[in-house]
Amino acid sequence: MAIRLEKAVIRGEFSNEIRGQVTGRLWLLGLKAPLIIKLFGDCLRDLAGCVLTFENPNPEPLPHIELLAPIQQGPVGDMTASRKARVPTVSESDLLDLLAKGKSIPAKLSNILYLEWFSDTNGRVVIEAPDFTVSLSEAFWKMDRHDGTAQELANQHAFHDYIDSITGMDPSDDDEDEDEDLADDEDEDSFANTSDSRSSSPHFASSSQEAFDSPLNEFEWEQELREVDRRAEAYAEACDRYHNHPHRERLIAEAMGWEPEDIEEMSRHLASVSDEIDFIDPSTSQLSPDDIDDIAAQHPLSRRAVTFALGLQRDAESAGLLARDCNRESPVVSVIVSVIALGGKLAAALDPLVEGFDLDPGFVIAMLKRALVPLNEALHALASIDTRPLKRPARAWIRLARRELFSLRADVLDLMQQLRAAS
Repeated sequence: MAIRLEKAVIRGEFSNEIRGQVTGRLWLLGLKAPLIIKLFGDCLRDLAGCVLTFENPNPEPLPHIELLAPIQQGPVGDMTASRKARVPTVSESDLLDLLAKGKSIPAKLSNILYLEWFSDTNGRVVIEAPDFTVSLSEAFWKMDRHDGTAQELANQHAFHDYIDSITGMDPSDDDEDEDEDLADDEDEDSFANTSDSRSSSPHFASSSQEAFDSPLNEFEWEQELREVDRRAEAYAEACDRYHNHPHRERLIAEAMGWEPEDIEEMSRHLASVSDEIDFIDPSTSQLSPDDIDDIAAQHPLSRRAVTFALGLQRDAESAGLLARDCNRESPVVSVIVSVIALGGKLAAALDPLVEGFDLDPGFVIAMLKRALVPLNEALHALASIDTRPLKRPARAWIRLARRELFSLRADVLDLMQQLRAAS
């Protein structure tokens, strides 16, 4: 997903004084020096030719901020201070309370600052903020309607290239020619109804259907699942970028290379093949026995993993390992979250067998390989815990967790061998 920086922004200055260039500096909480902005392209019409300065009244830290390249280079995306969005009119705590109760969120339509670019190093980067203090200089040059439409098309093309980098698709050779033809049309309404040549790309579902029609080995299934992951990531990016756009269905379809009328079918397909589950985060909430039924772990291995996660969290609390201020970066929390993820991935791989589905052994093996990823992450997190200051119950918790994880891994590997022998 896009790297969203608005929380960590202290202040920034972006200049589009020179046509075709957006330069500037961006100060972020947690970085000693500002990011240097060196992008090609122009802002949208309201910011084109201007120097934009902005300040965040309440900056907050973001994890892994140090991974940002100190010099941000690449094409601009949409850069505007007049993007329309519905902004909640309640505090963050009230917002969370309303969401938890399933109630509607009071909101108003407002202009927000939206700065997007496609970093050569970090991918899609976004600053989206309704509450920054913003000031704008006089324009050093004016962008006319024709150039504004052309810039919107260029930004759309940059996003499509970014989606292609996720999915591994090669951009169509005729995209550039079509964009030039579309840019010649000065009617803004026509821009809202143009069709990108990407929509003629083959359906993802058809390639997957071929995979189901002929048995694949575990390595071919791994490739299929990686393709699903890439497509799901690309779809999430497209939904994120266009979620407030009045023509979002068409734009998402174009970005994904789908026919517009097939977007519902394709999004359902991606949701059905994705094995990602929204698990409970021990840093923010409690895992209860009722959650076992929610995860629906029916196979002995997946049920064992979920039961293990339940006991692991309970025992960590008893041993004093889950302090009130623990967060997702804590090794103990990472262990618990990884074990919960392990249970979900084992459920995705094995529960259909218990329910009577006749799955290709190669597919099940490939899914079990994916389950080993969070298992190994849990072992890695365990190894990073400093045991020197810990008391006996905490050390016993670590020994138990390590022993059970190695036992689960051995059983998963044994099952994979049985499936290979049977195939």
